Amino acid sequence: MTFLQEQTKFYDLQGSSNWLNPYPLYKELRENEPVYFYEPAQLWFLSRYKDVEAALLDPQRFSSVKHTFFASQFGSVDPSSIQNVLKLVGNFMVDKDAPEHTQLRRVAQQGFTAKAIESWRFIIQETTDSLLDKVQDKHEMDIVADLAAQLPPTIIANILNVPEEQRKDFIEWGKDVAHFWGIPESGDIEEIARKSDSSAASFIELMENLIEERRHKSGTDMISLLVAAYEENGMNFKELPALCFLILTAGHATTTDLIANGTYALLSHPEQLQKLEDNPNLINSAIDEMIRFDTPMPMTFRTAKENIIIGGKKISAGSYISLGFGSANHDPEKFDSPEIFDITRSPNEHLSFSKGVHHCLGSALSKMQTVTCFSTLLKRMPNISLHPEKIAIRERKSLVFKGFETLPVIF
Repeated sequence: MTFLQEQTKFYDLQGSSNWLNPYPLYKELRENEPVYFYEPAQLWFLSRYKDVEAALLDPQRFSSVKHTFFASQFGSVDPSSIQNVLKLVGNFMVDKDAPEHTQLRRVAQQGFTAKAIESWRFIIQETTDSLLDKVQDKHEMDIVADLAAQLPPTIIANILNVPEEQRKDFIEWGKDVAHFWGIPESGDIEEIARKSDSSAASFIELMENLIEERRHKSGTDMISLLVAAYEENGMNFKELPALCFLILTAGHATTTDLIANGTYALLSHPEQLQKLEDNPNLINSAIDEMIRFDTPMPMTFRTAKENIIIGGKKISAGSYISLGFGSANHDPEKFDSPEIFDITRSPNEHLSFSKGVHHCLGSALSKMQTVTCFSTLLKRMPNISLHPEKIAIRERKSLVFKGFETLPVIF
């Protein structure tokens, strides 16, 4: 680590006062230390929009390969005890650079064509209605437990055509691995790792069985589409379970937290809720503002491929870099009045879906889910509000994900 300008203050990115509401800290960092070395995790944190965007658009200097960074966060865990986890994440498309990433993404896109995504619209609507049917007559629900935590994984299990009797396990296995790989804040890390590896082994076995089945009996589900693309391009089928896992976790954790974060933002700003109810055509811009205002994935990571100078700081080759989406999305140099939740904000060039070659492949599917979810929720529960007697509890178990544990509402 080398500084051209010395740091004068310690900013605790994982401190309890900053963990659940990091925005005041982000503001201070942007103003005082926009390129900050966070010693506890041995990484550089970029908080300004221009720096985060530049890194996303410069794969020549910023590598997406970050397995060594994650390994460094779990120093007490024996790598031999997480071989199944490493087998999954070692083949993550998002953690690869060109040309390997280019080939994997081109093949993976066959599962996310406009035609394929449109064919799932009915499944998304049907799943949303089914979940709301269960609580409609109760006049209250927990947005997390009753809707947000169930909707994305149920839809993904459906579009992958995972057998009904195995869907619950499929979802739980994905959660176990994601919890460990998201860099958990606390808990018995070795126990978390053990559970994660066992779940990874079960997940891989299930996916390999389904892949083999679809190779002999193809359908219209996403696994069948990806199997066909892998065959056509001569790809190794042993790498396909990792893509299926990425589809589950990226679509599950982030969309679950987006629904909860977005609901809270909307219900905490009744004038914006009323504006959306008066003009439902604002739903797309409202979703974008929810994503910007309280992004469910506040950061991603890169590795410096060479010595780089950013904001007067020299970042040595091999250094780990955290790109602060959550902070960048609140940068006043990019957004007018960024602390104001405004569903009519336009343009709204938030970075929550990343940018450049690693722009989120499932962004269209996520938008379709959330547009359907919120449109249906507000139509069926037009008088929805935060529960006056039960408290919403924010949740952040890892550096990577940010959402709610519970979000009680009445309607």
